[in-house]
Amino acid sequence: MIRSNELDRIAIEDMKHTSKVRLGFSDFSINLYENTKNKILTELNATEQDWNNPKWQLKNRISSVDEISRYVNLTQEEYDDIERVSKEYRFAITPYYFSLIDFDNPNCPIKMQSFPNIKELCEGGQLDPMNEEQSNPSGRITRRYPNKLIINVTNACPMYCRHCQRRRLIGNFDKHISKEGIDESIEFIENNETIREVLVTGGDALLLSNNQLEKIFYRLSQISHVDVIRIGTRVIPTLPFRIDEELAVLLRKYKVQVSTQFNHACEITPEAVRAIDMLVDHGILVRNQMVLLHNVNDDKYCVQKTNEELQKYRVIPYYMFHPKEIKGTNHFQVSIDKGLEIMKHLEGRTSGMCKPTYVYNSPGGLGKIPLVPIQNIEHEKEGYKFTTWENKTFVKKF
Repeated sequence: MIRSNELDRIAIEDMKHTSKVRLGFSDFSINLYENTKNKILTELNATEQDWNNPKWQLKNRISSVDEISRYVNLTQEEYDDIERVSKEYRFAITPYYFSLIDFDNPNCPIKMQSFPNIKELCEGGQLDPMNEEQSNPSGRITRRYPNKLIINVTNACPMYCRHCQRRRLIGNFDKHISKEGIDESIEFIENNETIREVLVTGGDALLLSNNQLEKIFYRLSQISHVDVIRIGTRVIPTLPFRIDEELAVLLRKYKVQVSTQFNHACEITPEAVRAIDMLVDHGILVRNQMVLLHNVNDDKYCVQKTNEELQKYRVIPYYMFHPKEIKGTNHFQVSIDKGLEIMKHLEGRTSGMCKPTYVYNSPGGLGKIPLVPIQNIEHEKEGYKFTTWENKTFVKKF
């Protein structure tokens, strides 16, 4: 009981902090969402049925400062800043994701990820730090590892994240890969027996039609040495209505695994969980790849709560990416020490199922490097010295 009480004190202290993290299921978030949603529906003379239609959401994306001004009172400085940035870097926000913004919070995680920020025009960073343009042997492939590769099938996304690693490809309009590009990419895979895993991504691969996706999945499934097909998508947090029975059946048919990106617990809404349930109930593996972002989620309690919420709704926390040094994203940068502090905090304080692998992407496309806190094991003369999550030590003798 002494030990149990000691653990209770730790848990209660953590709960004091994690309870302050905004959740997508909180009354505050749901009321915020409903109020903005109704405002948008009234302004556009639309219905609930329209709102739940992914094509309507895409058609009515908010993509200019004047459209933002229809729903939010901007200062002249805010208006000018957004207009200035949008001339350099395009933006688009689905009405759904826009409705999650808390405009009373200048550091609202949703707003930070979706609204153009004047800091995007600051110097620093590179357009292609991962050297993807030089990692392309054929078609629209990116290859960094011996037995897996990426096919980039589109530059389109429901919402253009301000921290996007491929913002150089966004351009001024949405464009899917051509049939020739797909053919060339798949022919390369057919002719290289070393490739066992293919990630279909973009942009957001789920903005292709089901018919377009099936053609790609079918051809990949016919290659004997391809064991795994994955798809990269952010529609679950930004356009959850895209996930329906027909799509889930298609993904299950070809045993496609899903990699998504939730960066904050407030993105895990009832609508997003409905989409998750649709996928998981059809036997589809869903993993999350969080990006560590300054003023969005660079807080140990935020990361803990977000990953606990993901586990709760049957999504596997897979990676926590250190932010890449992309041109226009310096304001999202955090120190590696901060990331290591977060990972150290997760040790012992949450389930092992809630601990992603913290990774740094090597410049030049040299691959991911797992980052871990200070070593938990040291060599001693008589054996190994271990350090527990509470910084208690013991020695195991040889």
